[in-house]
Amino acid sequence: MFAQTQTDGLGSGDASNEISLRTLIVRVAQEVELNSILASDFHDVISDLAAKNMSSDVIERLQSLDLISQTLVEIGLFLDRLSTVCPSDVFVAENLLNNIKLAALRDRLQGKAPDVAGAADPELW
Repeated sequence: MFAQTQTDGLGSGDASNEISLRTLIVRVAQEVELNSILASDFHDVISDLAAKNMSSDVIERLQSLDLISQTLVEIGLFLDRLSTVCPSDVFVAENLLNNIKLAALRDRLQGKAPDVAGAADPELW
């Protein structure tokens, strides 16, 4: 998880290479919300396909998509609430995000991308 000192990734202060923990939590909550929407949409598409002669076993297994979507919604709501009680003077070293392989996600979490509107677009490699 997060380290206890600023040099390890978490601390107090406002430097150009740090992100407010509160802001980061809000950004992560937005990403979780977006992914819950994607999972829900995927569940709907699969459900439509499943209605066309799929076995009940397959349909039951596909219900896990609904559980994923609901879980992501709850995590997103929790993160929203957490951000409201997070101290405003706690910062995270931006370099902690450098290990995120999806560049668009990393940019959004760092605040380099204005919003998550295009986050659903696939990142091809």
